[in-house]
Amino acid sequence: MKEAVYVAVDVGATGIKMAAAAFRNGKLKIRDIYSAGNPPYVENGHEKADIAHMLQTIREGLDRFSETYRCVSVGIDTYGNGYGILDENGELIQLPHHYRDRRIDGVMERVHKHFTDWQLYEQMGNCPIKTRGLFHLYQDVLEDSGNIQRGKVFLPLSSLLEYLLTKEKGTEKTIASVLYLLEKGGNDWCRPVFKELGIPTELFGELKEPGYRKGSITEEFARGSAWEGIPVYTVAGHDTESALAAVPGLDQEKMFISMGTSFILGSRVPEPVVTPDSFREKFKNMRGVFGTYSLCKDVPGFWILERCMEKWKENDPSVDYARVCSEVQKVKENHTFINISDDRFRVAEEDILKTIREYCEETGQQQVEGMARTARCLFESYALYIRWSVERLSSLTGITYHEIDAMNGGVKNTLLLQMISDAAGIPVVACSPLASAYGNLLMQLYASGVLTSKEELEQVCYDSTQPVRYQSNPSPYWDERLEYMKEKGLFKEVQ
Repeated sequence: MKEAVYVAVDVGATGIKMAAAAFRNGKLKIRDIYSAGNPPYVENGHEKADIAHMLQTIREGLDRFSETYRCVSVGIDTYGNGYGILDENGELIQLPHHYRDRRIDGVMERVHKHFTDWQLYEQMGNCPIKTRGLFHLYQDVLEDSGNIQRGKVFLPLSSLLEYLLTKEKGTEKTIASVLYLLEKGGNDWCRPVFKELGIPTELFGELKEPGYRKGSITEEFARGSAWEGIPVYTVAGHDTESALAAVPGLDQEKMFISMGTSFILGSRVPEPVVTPDSFREKFKNMRGVFGTYSLCKDVPGFWILERCMEKWKENDPSVDYARVCSEVQKVKENHTFINISDDRFRVAEEDILKTIREYCEETGQQQVEGMARTARCLFESYALYIRWSVERLSSLTGITYHEIDAMNGGVKNTLLLQMISDAAGIPVVACSPLASAYGNLLMQLYASGVLTSKEELEQVCYDSTQPVRYQSNPSPYWDERLEYMKEKGLFKEVQ
């Protein structure tokens, strides 16, 4: 008989990864991986989530795994900003807009006619950022789109994909939380905000904790494949919260950073932190598995580097991550930095290199030219932003952090991890580059009853992954560079 495997589907903003894993002797073992790009679909000048491509990738991955293994269940986690709305016949009304689509330019000014940013934060525990689901929904209202005219059921992206596999509706809390749609406790939809903004409250149905059976793959989706009828379990739909479920020993004295298209950094907290200081620092409160809370912020991460690489590849198609890291190491002196959290780096740009040059000019800094110097500027800016965030988070929680736990694809960038450790002055522990998939798989084991507690999940996670520890090499260099950024006004103290 074929070996049984659980299948994790991890849909990122730029790529899709599927992992097939066996569970034996208390350990998860990845047997096979299937991956594909996930570029947005461009329609009438707007970037959309390519749902057909996502579904086809899932089919192809399941077909591949089924050739060798027996797939026993599927779980889906996604990036945290897309959504779809169904009509009365259960049909998707329109493709979800990609969260970075420029349709939301100017939307915050319209929102401010109803709420200040602080009023939204006080109710929802999340610092308003225009790319989030709430503001795309408000843009639907402003456009009187088909989603508003004919909508009956709202589904976040992970829930939408589950529905398209099983025809079962429903939403779990982690994905709804990151869309900026829940009240600050993370237990219910924030209906008062919906009503004020004209978002139909009847779109929003029951919320559940992650870790339950959603349904089974339908004949319609399977199209005669061997994996028809296998269970689909609702895991932590938000990929970052899925990844955090796969960090063994994560506690309130450790900071975490999920390193992907976005960097999401923060710490676990016993309850939401909603204060004027946390608001000014732009930290949000997210729901996690087993009723946990994360106080965190997300900033453009490898999104910036990837856009730069696209431009460099126009002149040299051989450019890849290894080449970029090699070039970075050739630059011994860097005098230019960016604040990676600046809003201009959050949205799609025709020429990100030009945007960086304009930023340098506006901030009175030396221009960076060429791949090596630009990449060095980015790497050091990433490291210093994380150092800055350790300080700011500590000021909010009163905790001195003694470790940074890093996870997801960015942990393969060993040069950057060492920079982060050196800049922050504390060790960095690199967890799995497949942390989102591991967390997904662990929650499938929990939902199916194979594992029965949070403690069992942590033990399996610890036994299944092999974290790598980077020790900090203290240097006045990073202190000097941080002071330089403060003097330039790139980082500002809370007033």
